[in-house]
Amino acid sequence: MVDYSALELLNGVDYSILESTTSTNDYLTTLPFSKDIKVCIAREQTAGKGQYQRIWLSKKDSSVLLSLRYPFPTKIALNGLSLAMGLSVIDVLERAYHLDHLKLKWPNDIYFKDQKLAGILIENSVQNDQQSVVIGLGLNHQLGTDFECDTPWTDLSNICSTLPNLVDLHEKLINNFLKSCQRFEQHGFSAFQAQWHQHDYLLGKQLELNYQDKKTIGTANGVNAHGALIIKSNNTLIEAYSSEQIRLI
Repeated sequence: MVDYSALELLNGVDYSILESTTSTNDYLTTLPFSKDIKVCIAREQTAGKGQYQRIWLSKKDSSVLLSLRYPFPTKIALNGLSLAMGLSVIDVLERAYHLDHLKLKWPNDIYFKDQKLAGILIENSVQNDQQSVVIGLGLNHQLGTDFECDTPWTDLSNICSTLPNLVDLHEKLINNFLKSCQRFEQHGFSAFQAQWHQHDYLLGKQLELNYQDKKTIGTANGVNAHGALIIKSNNTLIEAYSSEQIRLI
C-alpha cells in the first residue's frame, strides 16, 4: 500500500487520498463550490474518464490518478489549458526523471514515441465571477504484463531506467500543475506555445476532419496562441477547437 502521508504540496494545498472512487474528477466536481484549491488522489478508479465519455483504464496502485480543482476568474479563457497541463507533466518527466521522446497529441494525450503514456481531462463549472476548473491526470506507472488496452500504450516501468517513487511523482506533478495554473492565469496559453512546438506529436501528420459538412484531408500545422489546432488543407488554414471530428490517417 502506498503511503501518501509525507506528501508536501505548495502553499499547504488541501488534498484527499481515496482508496477507491469512480473518478477523481467526479469526486472534486461534487464538492461544494469554493475558491479553495483542492487535490484528490486515488489508489483506484472504478470508472475512470477520458475525453468524450471514453473510459480511462487503470489498475490499483499502478497509475497516477489525480485531479486538481483550481479557481480561475471567469474572465480567463480556458482555451489551451489542457495543452499547458500536458506540457507541465512533460516538464516533470524530463527534468526530474530524465525522459525524452515525449510528445503531446493535441489536445490532451501524452505519448512516448507512438505509445500512450498519460491523458488529461478538464471539466469546469461557473458560479458568479469564478470558474471551478477540475484538471484530471491519468499517468501509467506500472501496469504489468497482463494489462489489456486497445490503444498502444506504455508505462514508466517500461521507459525509465529507475521507476519513480509514486509519492514523489505525485508531489512533483501536483506542484508543477499549481505553478502552471498560476502562469496560465497570468499569461494564457501564449506563454506555453513555444514549448508546445517542441513536443507536437501531430505536426506534419495527415488528418481527416469534418469541415463545412464534408470530409476533408489536411496536414497538422501546429497550434495558435489560443491552443487551437491549425490544419492546412490545400490553401486553407483551418482552426480546430475540438478533436471529436478529427482522425489521424
